[in-house]
Parts: sequence; C-alpha cells; structure tokens
Amino acid sequence: MDLNYGINGSIAVEAARPVIVDSKTPLGFVVPLGSLDEMRVFKNPTEFRAFVEEKGGTPDSLAYKTANAVMLQGVSTKIVVRFVPDNDAVKDSVLAALDDIRLAPQRDDILTRPNIIAVPEYSYDVDVAAKMDSVAAKLKATAVVDVNAPNETAALDFARNFGSRFLLLYAGRSKAEGKLYPTSALIAGLIAYWDAGGDNGYDEFGYARSHSNRIVKGVSGSERPIEYFDGEDCEARRMRQSGIGAIVQDVGWRSYGFETTDIDYVWQSLERVRTFYRWLDAIIEANKWARDRSADQLVWVKKTCSEFFRKLTGAKIALGYEIYLDQYRSDVTAGKFTFVLKTANMPPIRELNFQLTFSDDWNEAFIEWINSI
Repeated sequence: MDLNYGINGSIAVEAARPVIVDSKTPLGFVVPLGSLDEMRVFKNPTEFRAFVEEKGGTPDSLAYKTANAVMLQGVSTKIVVRFVPDNDAVKDSVLAALDDIRLAPQRDDILTRPNIIAVPEYSYDVDVAAKMDSVAAKLKATAVVDVNAPNETAALDFARNFGSRFLLLYAGRSKAEGKLYPTSALIAGLIAYWDAGGDNGYDEFGYARSHSNRIVKGVSGSERPIEYFDGEDCEARRMRQSGIGAIVQDVGWRSYGFETTDIDYVWQSLERVRTFYRWLDAIIEANKWARDRSADQLVWVKKTCSEFFRKLTGAKIALGYEIYLDQYRSDVTAGKFTFVLKTANMPPIRELNFQLTFSDDWNEAFIEWINSI
C-alpha cells in the first residue's frame, strides 16, 4: 500500500482576491534646464524644485515654474522629469525625451509609470503634442497640452489636429506669484491633488471624479482674458465644446473643462477614460494568479470581479454592473475564456438647467386673501 504514513497537510485557496485600484498619480515632465540631459525621479515637488535650484534654475526658469506649479497645488506625489539641454535644438530634444518618458516604468533607476504627462510651453506645437498623445496612449496616461494661442480662433484651429482620449488641452498661460506660469503644469498638479482627495482629505476614488470646477491654487490671473459667463454663449464655453479647457475667474480662479477631443462622445469624458483604464489595470493585476491554473478557478475570478464592482456600486462610483462568461468568445478546449464586465461610471453634472417661469396661477387666491382681511 502506497501511503504517506503520518499526519500530512496542504494549503488551498477558495476565495475572491482583492482588486486594488492604484490611487497614486505620478507626474511626468519634460523640461529644459541648462545643459542637463538626463532623467530623474523625485519623491515630491519639493525635492524637484530643490534640485532645480541646485542646478542653477531661477524663479524665472521654466523648470522652476514647473516644479513650483505642482507645489502650489499642495500635492505630494512622485515626479519623473526628463531634463533636456536649453539650446536651439530644444524641440528635437523634447521629442526624443518623450521616448524616455515612455520607457520610465522599465528603467531600473526610475520604475515609475507617469499617469499625467506634460511638456510645459513646448506642447503648444502639433509635433510635440502628437508625440505626447502617442506616449500617453502607451502608458494609459493623460497628456496635458498648453494651448498658448493668441485668440480663440487660433486655439480652435490647434485643437482640430487632435482626436484622442489621452489628451487634455488647456488654454493660455496663468499668473502665479507675479509671473506667467505654464497652465499644463498647474493642471497636472491639480489633477494629482484631487486624485488623492484634495480639500476633502483622502479619497479612495478621487481618480474617478471630474476635476473641472476646482480652485487652481496660486493662480491670480491669466495672460489673456478668456470670456466666461454663466448661462450665456462665451469663449470659454465654445472652447470647451471643442475639447479645450481653461482656468477662468468664477468665485476664484477655477479649472473649467475636463473633456478630451475623442471622436466618440463616450470617451470625451476624461474622468470616464481615466476610471476605466484604472479599473481594467486593477482587474488584470488582481487575477494574474489565475493564468495557467485549472479552469475551475474561473469561479473565483468571477467572484473577484463581482465583489469589486459591488464595492464600486455601493460607493456610488459605478451605476451598476453585469458579469458573464462570453460563450461566443470562449473556447473551453483551447483554454481561452473571455469575461464581459459591463458597468457605467457615475457621471458628473456637466449641464444643469433651470427654467424660471412666470405664472398667474395664484392671482385669484391673492384677491381672495385681500378680500378676507
């Protein structure tokens, strides 16, 4: 008799795995600074600014303004910076440097995947912005582009070059600390700040919310006045309808716009784009254990996803969900299985209308009241 005499034990798992969405928002910048030609990762914007000062960057330098713009938003997040030489070939250097940003997650001295990418000032160039779009798509990130156009017409003409869910266009330079700052750096810091919860403290689901109508800290004006009126046709509204946001004066200086230029209306909502890609990454990560395991473990894959979406629905981040194994895209013999995860994110209020109507319905009651006195 073939027995393992004695007392034996084994360990097994029959449980759903936690799906953990990464709520951190690392930033990635390409900026010129002296003769520097290197990439570094900083723990926070304070460390970034201190390095710039150490290398001779003054408060008027673009690198200093970029670091300080993030600091002004009060966020503490990792920042990947590709410094390029400040010379006549800076555009070519910027284009090449964006390839390094693309490889940042794999470089053993960086190992960080930027979620927001910006090339302050130099992104107002179709070639640079198009390259940023390509890099952002690869990283499933958002590239914030400066639209430093002299007027509305030029801004709209620039925006027509793009139709991407990975770009966020923002108009004009902004005044901060008495100087003109690149708006892309301010908005990058703003997004990272509110992803972490912003003024409300820690928010596990900050990434799932629109960051339009947020105070942009430190901003006291804009280089070019942008017309903005509630309830009326105006420049800010027209630009937003074309996928260009702006920092406008409305009870403080606020972000106005969080839309992409994607041709599909579904993916024009940037918070939806960012939310779905984060959810997908988290779901894949949580279920990596199931690769090459016995197919009966799909039960736990499904339960893992179900518990995740139940949590999102309960937190009012998702409207609901449905999960099923697609029989038409699965091949049991080949070991190929496709789960369909249907859901919808909680949308923000983008348009709120009030109709104030005059009515004489109460005239008779008024007369009766007067006569009763």
